[in-house]
Amino acid sequence: MKYLFVLFLFVLSFHPNVFAQALPHDASTDYNKLYKVVTEEYGFDQVLVNGIFYQDKYWNKVGHPFFLEDQLYKGTLMYRGKEYKSIEMKFDIYNQQLILYIQNNNSVVWIVPPNDFISTFSLGDKFFSKYIIQGEPGFYQVVFDTEKLKCLYYWFKQIHDTSNGGNSSSTDFGDSEKKNYLKIDGLFEKYKNNRSFTELFPKEIKGSVRQYIKTNHIKVTKISDERVTELLTYCNSIL
Repeated sequence: MKYLFVLFLFVLSFHPNVFAQALPHDASTDYNKLYKVVTEEYGFDQVLVNGIFYQDKYWNKVGHPFFLEDQLYKGTLMYRGKEYKSIEMKFDIYNQQLILYIQNNNSVVWIVPPNDFISTFSLGDKFFSKYIIQGEPGFYQVVFDTEKLKCLYYWFKQIHDTSNGGNSSSTDFGDSEKKNYLKIDGLFEKYKNNRSFTELFPKEIKGSVRQYIKTNHIKVTKISDERVTELLTYCNSIL
């Protein structure tokens, strides 16, 4: 009987909304309760754990491959069209993959879900969305997002293999790096410094943007997300 319940849960986990909508209101409520009870009793959400089990292949490393710190961040994940809240995650920016920490009762799994089925996710107060820029899909931090002006960061790391003498070697992860993009009523364009940032704006407001940056002692690729938001809020107001 237990295995029938597990099979029932596994099948329904792929189409829970369809089954619930097909039932009368009272029956739908009963289904939702049953789904919750069986999940808690017999295991994980089978849709969410449908990925690759994560293993750390860098047995001898210096540093780490993750965004921010090597720790779990609680956030929201949009996966296969379903929103999962309060999920604990890490973002491996060297391999460009999300790692989920999923706990159920006394069981824990580390899962790498397929990128193709991830739409958006957040790590704390940092929000990421999938974009295709210059023909390449990827997860980009959304720093500023309005109809006229958008700003994205693409985070990555590089590694260096270091010999420690003899047959011993280690993988040395560098510091986090980012590519900065602006979209102003058109395609996303990369900027690397104050000058290339200013050049992306229409001719009639370049002087105002340049003066704002100078007055506020801004280096556009070095300032915090909060200060970038302040700068772009000003730029958006004069576009």
